[in-house]
Amino acid sequence: MLHMRILVLLTLACGFFVTAVTRAEAVPSTSLDVTANSVDFFYNRYIVTADGNVRVRLSDGTIIRGETFTMDLKLNRYLVAGDVHVDGPTIHQVGAALAGYPDLDRTYFLPAAGAPERDTYYGLNWKDPHVGREQPGDAYHFPDLTGERPYIKAIGARIVPKTNVLFTRAEVYTAGVYLPTPHYAVVFSPNSHFFENAFPGARADVSLPFNASAHSLSALHLRNDQYNGTYLAFDQHFVWDNAYIVAAIDPLTQEQRQYNLLGYERFTPKFESRLFLQESAGGPGIIYQPINAAGYAQLQLNAGLRRSGLSYTEDNYWQYLLGLPDVQFDTIATADYDPRWREHPMDASLTWTGFENRLFTHAPILFRLRSIVGMAHDIYGYGGFPNEQPGPPDSFYHTFGGTIYTSGLKLGPYTLTPSYDRQWTWFNLPHETDARDARLSLSRGFARQHVNALLTYEVRTTNDYWGAAQLAAYPNYGVITTPFGSYTTPDAFRGLATSRGWTGGLVYTPTQYFTINLQLARFYDFPVPVPGYFGQEPWQFTGDVRFRISRQVQVDLTRMYYFNFANQRWSPQFGIQFSP
Repeated sequence: MLHMRILVLLTLACGFFVTAVTRAEAVPSTSLDVTANSVDFFYNRYIVTADGNVRVRLSDGTIIRGETFTMDLKLNRYLVAGDVHVDGPTIHQVGAALAGYPDLDRTYFLPAAGAPERDTYYGLNWKDPHVGREQPGDAYHFPDLTGERPYIKAIGARIVPKTNVLFTRAEVYTAGVYLPTPHYAVVFSPNSHFFENAFPGARADVSLPFNASAHSLSALHLRNDQYNGTYLAFDQHFVWDNAYIVAAIDPLTQEQRQYNLLGYERFTPKFESRLFLQESAGGPGIIYQPINAAGYAQLQLNAGLRRSGLSYTEDNYWQYLLGLPDVQFDTIATADYDPRWREHPMDASLTWTGFENRLFTHAPILFRLRSIVGMAHDIYGYGGFPNEQPGPPDSFYHTFGGTIYTSGLKLGPYTLTPSYDRQWTWFNLPHETDARDARLSLSRGFARQHVNALLTYEVRTTNDYWGAAQLAAYPNYGVITTPFGSYTTPDAFRGLATSRGWTGGLVYTPTQYFTINLQLARFYDFPVPVPGYFGQEPWQFTGDVRFRISRQVQVDLTRMYYFNFANQRWSPQFGIQFSP
């Protein structure tokens, strides 16, 4: 059964790749390979220039030579000028300038032989020059880059129009100096699939994209997080209009690694699929044979229905992909061995989500409904579930819930937004839960000062009912003793929890390059939080500052204060994140 499930998941991954590649091959891409004495890229203008012994090779094999070259990547047009030679299977021409407009499928040329004239070619059909045809007035216009500093200096560039540029022997301007790299790719495609992320969170991530094509992107990453420190990682993207595959290794230079794969394909406008595969492996040394490896896979199918949506999600877990350890001889493996994982836990759910509906025809009251049917097979290991000892290996449940809210009620300069959510869940055992969340938000914007203020009051309740087995599910815990005192409040807890909280926030944005966000929250919880066991800090202050240190780098600093709860004041460290 285990091998069958792995085979099915691998087949799905291969299916993503094959169907996407087949679709991509049906539409051949165009490209320009540019070499010169110097190739420059101006990031703020998205312009590539080349000077001295310019050579441009088009995707049909045509070679264009000249003294200077420029291409506006956003407008998607290029120009070669100065002693231009055009050579291909069906053309050998000399002229003053050649301008290409791929979006218009036009190429404009100023020939040097004979009487002054202008030639217009449709696409790359060099056999049929349309002599004397009217051309745009700015077809041979060079952009003014006076005073601009190039972000990248190189000797060559492969340009895939409206997608990316791969620079050869590049020098990238970083922190005031030009840093050399063999290859550097700049992606400017409107296809968001190029920017899918298969990495876990980190405090800092500096990307070095070193290879790119019309449908792929390869990058090394210098990352830092609180668990692994500073390390290298790698990701590979395969991208098409309606599909993508992203594979990542993180960390690449540590003994413990994660191998992640994301897959997505939209088969029709109303049907799509997603796949996530992860393997965690560890062993001594940088290059090693793993001692153990664990796996996780999630498959999701989404379909659009009439004013609603349907989603199927399945999760699979494997703790010992390399087989069960020899507990007789391997004492290290024995210490971590849990025989319950041999059962291969998994869960699946079918979720129906309704669209936004209006409660009354002319009233600003909206609502959404949802329903879930699900099952879990030995999700916590053979032996039962929490509060279900010894319990069956399989659990089934169904859920019904809904949210009622308004889009915002104007009260002078203020906006009031109420919402209420409730969800019931019934299990195959005599067990059900009732979760409620009521929220009331009051906000105001101060446009002149670039300040926005928010005040929210929220009440959340979670009721866990076991009928006649209620006291067995929530027994008397006795006195819980911690370094910060003794607590008996949990004795009164019988599965009914309530949290009330106030949250006030202030956002100050004087410019687009700087934002400060301050939040103060006060929570009143039952049962009372016990440090180190459960519950949240009664008082919480969060400060977040975002500012841009360059056109490409933004810094986000976050820190929290807990008002001496369990001797906690400021959080042990800043949350620091670098992003584009």
